Amino acid sequence: MASNYRMAELLVQLITGQTLDQKNIQKKYGIDIRTAQRDISYIRSALAEYDAGEIVSKKGTYRLSHKSEMLDFEMVLAASNILLGSRALTQTELRDTLAFLSSGLSATMQAAVYDQISIPYNSYTPLSKPKPLLSQLREMSLCIANNEKITFTYLSSHPDEPKPLKHHAQPVALFFEVHYFYVAMLSQEHDGYWLYRLDRIIDILAKSAGQQLNYADRFSLQDHRHQTYLLDSGQLTRISFIYRYYPQTALDYFPGSHVIKSNSDGSCVIVAYVKVDGAMLWLLSQGAGLQVISPPLLVNRMRDALTAARDQYLD
Repeated sequence: MASNYRMAELLVQLITGQTLDQKNIQKKYGIDIRTAQRDISYIRSALAEYDAGEIVSKKGTYRLSHKSEMLDFEMVLAASNILLGSRALTQTELRDTLAFLSSGLSATMQAAVYDQISIPYNSYTPLSKPKPLLSQLREMSLCIANNEKITFTYLSSHPDEPKPLKHHAQPVALFFEVHYFYVAMLSQEHDGYWLYRLDRIIDILAKSAGQQLNYADRFSLQDHRHQTYLLDSGQLTRISFIYRYYPQTALDYFPGSHVIKSNSDGSCVIVAYVKVDGAMLWLLSQGAGLQVISPPLLVNRMRDALTAARDQYLD
């Protein structure tokens, strides 16, 4: 009975998250090392039989790793690295958010996460003018949930608008893209849906009841993801181009695009439906590795832009 009670007590300690030390087990129960190891072996076998987790041994200690613990660790690690790569939060918000993400893990797993992200965390570089965003995210999400219209001041990136201007709009979607959070709003000033950068919203001056928007006519984030690169402007156009680098890079930048031809020189022809103004920013960035072949209007725009860029370097 003594040995059964001892193993039951050890199992309860493991289940409640305690880490057992082999020397302490020997001392507490007055047993030798072989008996202590045999007890742990019995408990390990029972846990395996019922798929209830496994015992992790490290430097003479034992702890129970639940079946879901590794999955939790993997998800926290992935989310933490995505957050670190975003550069969107201030140092304080980043620290607090990372701590929250790992708060549900065991102390051992938390330490493992911190060890894995220590280099990107210590190398974290926020945006040039970081602005606290967590409270703004909460307030904007509440506006969307409550179908509220807002009056707010907004600092545009256009050089002809150097000061914040007043806007009136109803937020409908909040999303993150390339370092920034954006809010899609039904805008009175722009007479339709418009994208506002969250960090450029200076103050919310007033709120009022909005309208129940027809879902079929609402801003489509899916369409935006498929058609837009950096700028949500320009006519939606079917384009094709020769790509001489790794094809998946282009396919990732333009979701919904596809390869229609593979050439003997290793290049390929890709077709995509895009909003041209934003797409041009990426197309131009690829230099001689990319050649637009249709439509002719875009070919001419690319030629003119590249010629103007070249002319800046002529004596």
